[in-house]
Amino acid sequence: MEKEQSTFNELEQMREQMASFKSRLDKQQIVNEQLVRNSMGSRLSWIKNYIWFEIIIVPILLIIMAVFHAGNGLSWWLYGFLATGLIADVIGDYIINRIPKSQLLSGDLIETSQRLVKMKKQRSMWFIAGLIFVTIWLVWFILEVVFIIDPGCQLPDHNIVVAILVGSIAVGGVAGGVVAWLIFSRMQRTNNQLIDQIKQVIQED
Repeated sequence: MEKEQSTFNELEQMREQMASFKSRLDKQQIVNEQLVRNSMGSRLSWIKNYIWFEIIIVPILLIIMAVFHAGNGLSWWLYGFLATGLIADVIGDYIINRIPKSQLLSGDLIETSQRLVKMKKQRSMWFIAGLIFVTIWLVWFILEVVFIIDPGCQLPDHNIVVAILVGSIAVGGVAGGVVAWLIFSRMQRTNNQLIDQIKQVIQED
């Protein structure tokens, strides 16, 4: 009888230990999930700040380019093309990179992961579209500088003006392309890091 009672007590202790272990494990999983959610908000904050920077800088850039076009006789069609592209770029970046705060704090992590994957694909397509736009604009700009500004080459410094404008735009285009690629790559890495974190939490569950 005593042996049976001892066995019963041992089983009861094991059940209590298992229950305690499960409780601690559940709490740890909750803590891990909360850490991931906080990390998502923190890691994505720089992208949000970058979009706000775009919203602020684009109007300033458009004013500068308007003065530049007016002062050098470039067509307003070219300016309109540039303005449309820049505004569309900001709107597209905002839509693609936006995740509701409620989804980060309490949304389903699997759905959040799927949204991050979709964001990567959309961002890649948008980046390619941006490269095509910039290429068209650069070609159009160079053609206007070479053939529209003083087409008869009557000005003594015509060749110098063309060389400076084309050179500065070419160098600026390359530099801008490198910066755009670095920003794009960092955004994609941020998504990859968040997706990996979510996978780890899901696997723990």
